[in-house]
Amino acid sequence: MNENQEQEKKVPRWAYALVGGILLLVLLSVTYAGFMSGRVGDDADASGGLPEKTEDGVMFHAWNWSFDAIREKLPELAEAGFKSVQTSPVQPNKEPLTNGSQWWILYQPTGFGIGNSQLGTREQFQQLCEEAEKHGISIIVDVVANHMGNAGGGELAHRPAKNVDPELLANPDFWHEAKGVLDWNARGQVTQWGIGLPDLNTANEALQDKVIAFLNDAVALGADGFRFDAAKHIELPDDRTPSNFWPRVLGALDDKERLFLYGEVLQGGADRYPSYAEFLHLTASRYGESVRHAVGFGGTPDVSLAEDFKASQVDPSKLVTWVESHDTYANDSEESTAMTDEQLKLGWAIVASRAGSNPLFFNRPAGGGKFAARIGEPGSELWRDPDIAALNRFHNAMAGEGERLQALGPDVLLIERGEKGAVLLNAGASAAQVEADTALPSGSYDSHASAGGTFLVTNGKLAGSLAPGAIAVLQR
Repeated sequence: MNENQEQEKKVPRWAYALVGGILLLVLLSVTYAGFMSGRVGDDADASGGLPEKTEDGVMFHAWNWSFDAIREKLPELAEAGFKSVQTSPVQPNKEPLTNGSQWWILYQPTGFGIGNSQLGTREQFQQLCEEAEKHGISIIVDVVANHMGNAGGGELAHRPAKNVDPELLANPDFWHEAKGVLDWNARGQVTQWGIGLPDLNTANEALQDKVIAFLNDAVALGADGFRFDAAKHIELPDDRTPSNFWPRVLGALDDKERLFLYGEVLQGGADRYPSYAEFLHLTASRYGESVRHAVGFGGTPDVSLAEDFKASQVDPSKLVTWVESHDTYANDSEESTAMTDEQLKLGWAIVASRAGSNPLFFNRPAGGGKFAARIGEPGSELWRDPDIAALNRFHNAMAGEGERLQALGPDVLLIERGEKGAVLLNAGASAAQVEADTALPSGSYDSHASAGGTFLVTNGKLAGSLAPGAIAVLQR
């Protein structure tokens, strides 16, 4: 026995226990401090796995929500996996209407400024942006640059309201002819005549300068991107009646590389859809209709309808996809208004799990009835559903992965993302026994969704059972 061994023998056992206890307490306190400061553990999981880039995540359309209402829900929206939030138009509008059925008032602006009576002030918008940045959420602003509010119905529909910005009113070069589109297949009418509202001359560079100043003001306050309302009605550089609006306005944006930009280019008529994709992302309105039919809205399910984006060969990475939009929900045509929550969730399972595109979750008004909530109030809480959150997190985790879709009959769709994960949905009224080829590694997979069950992968074969109306979210 050497000297060190002799000294060790003389140290009582309780001393070792005391030292060990102290070390354990130190370790626990460091771990707790790191957890509270967000430095230990998986920060992404705590915030729904939000990606760094806006285009890698899912978007939440806070339709008619006030700036303060959005700001209050930011922590929960992040936890639910929403990377970005789209506001309603922030510009001043012609009347302080707040009834939910009068949502269109937000699309009748009186100028290019930030703040209105329904959503909040310029300062409240800035506070929203500052708070959103803390949660890793991007703020996308809906922009009305094609037209202003009108003076009334009938013959007044294409004439500006009296309270439109005097600088706009006073300059006849800022306006197109006061008439409405008669032929939606005539490109000249689509870009030079009105859509029931007084049409701005977006080819005029002095007017463009006002739009540029407005957009850069929003960027300075913290906006992370823009949706351009009625983008199809703003000319392209090679139109017969051309305009440099898109290259000049978008080219003048501050910090453009970090901004997410997309335009409402509704497909059909003289849309020139692929040409707009040269400048910004585009709404995929035909795909939304396909998704609704795929999950059985208006008929029997046929999930194969959801495979084709129907986007005139525009790359999916340039598409903003949805199950429904505020127009399909709120317009008189009511293309999607009667969809059930189950159908909305099934549709979202398709839209959110696919590769490349940018999914937009439309938030319906709260309460019973089509327009129960008032403008400014938060909407339905379907976005809180655990299945919606599971799908959002799946989308976020699968950024950069390829996709493979398999229709397993008319009711069941399998969407695989590389070898990392898969989503299954059953749009039918009966339980489905799933047997399919898969790229997932062998093993047992418990669904992250609420009713998905457990699936087994053996030698490239996926097997399991899926209840009617159920969604399964599988990840390695």
